[in-house]
Amino acid sequence: MPINHFFLDFIYNHSGDNLVDLLLHSDQFPGIDLKLAVNSIEARKKIIEKVPEWDTIKSLYFPKKLNAEQASSMFTALYKQRFSDGGVIVDLTGGYGIDSFYLSKKTSQLHYIEADPEIYEATLHNFNVLNVSNVVFHNITIKEGVLSTLGIPSSSLIYLDPARRRSSDIRHYLIEECEPNFFAIKDELFNLSSKVLLKVSPMLDITESLRKIPQIREIHVLSVGNECKELLFLIEKDVTTNHSKNTIPVFTVNFSKSQNEYFNFDLKAEKKATAQYSQGKICKYIYEPNSSIIKAGAYVSISLIYDILKLSKHTHLYTSDCLLPDFPGRSFEVIEIMEFKKRDFINIKKRYPKANITTRNFPLNVKELREILQISDGGDIYIFGCMLEEKRILISCKKIT
Repeated sequence: MPINHFFLDFIYNHSGDNLVDLLLHSDQFPGIDLKLAVNSIEARKKIIEKVPEWDTIKSLYFPKKLNAEQASSMFTALYKQRFSDGGVIVDLTGGYGIDSFYLSKKTSQLHYIEADPEIYEATLHNFNVLNVSNVVFHNITIKEGVLSTLGIPSSSLIYLDPARRRSSDIRHYLIEECEPNFFAIKDELFNLSSKVLLKVSPMLDITESLRKIPQIREIHVLSVGNECKELLFLIEKDVTTNHSKNTIPVFTVNFSKSQNEYFNFDLKAEKKATAQYSQGKICKYIYEPNSSIIKAGAYVSISLIYDILKLSKHTHLYTSDCLLPDFPGRSFEVIEIMEFKKRDFINIKKRYPKANITTRNFPLNVKELREILQISDGGDIYIFGCMLEEKRILISCKKIT
């Protein structure tokens, strides 16, 4: 369907409508493809959540909801600007162009590549609306032998976010299972640029990825609202690292409404260091690192850098008698500590009729623990179920805002 202003106006004007009712009254809107319009409205809502500054631009067009769900946020796209030195950038998997849009602000020229013709046309239209003039568009599927035919000049950075979902209900996590396959086109990428920024599934095992890709120079773990969204590998052509001997810097960030949390550490130092343990003691405050730190595996480094005690080897909670206002995660003031024995928590419902329950290294999941304690969800109280050395314990506490 051609992109026309009548259709775009309809999407913008009905963005707040009940979409089920809209579909049921399709006869009231002759000339409008209601199914496409509803998909576009849903996709637009998801994109605006990720890029709020586009909210007032009514003529932007996003025809597919799935691609909107997979798109980067403004926060993570802005973060990627640090990888640009001003030279040519290639975005091999452009999608709705959020990464391309923000990277284009930090480069002389950006080459946007997208296989899906509908997404390609929509993004081309959107970039014209947004007055982006330094982007060259390519509607082509990247596979072996294709990249060299596009006439792209030597580039300072290639960004690659392979598709992890080949259909609406099948997800792939391994790098070699995604499209395009990084390993199949690696030599072609390095012929064009000495640096590749590879975005992979946050579910991917970092240690295994280091084994498969010895050229990884840096690791970046990005969370938005304490939900891990992106795992990025900066890969350099002429760097072949013995990851057991050489330093690998890891950069973590959690973007939040109140304050962005940054924590950096070295992977080699993390593996060699020993954490400080609480030796069975719970102090006045409990700390829970944000999701980026947990994903990156900085379990020892966070303990040493902030001088806090780890509860036990596999319990990634920390404690101290001094409050750390800049801790990169959630902080709690301890109210009471109970062993997970019926005689100790039998009256817990009377004391805490409502609580937010979390489990860390505990034999029960949140749902199972909530059923046993018979506590409703919500309120100001937080209860952690965890292991303290060999003991199963419950820690009730209040979150420090």
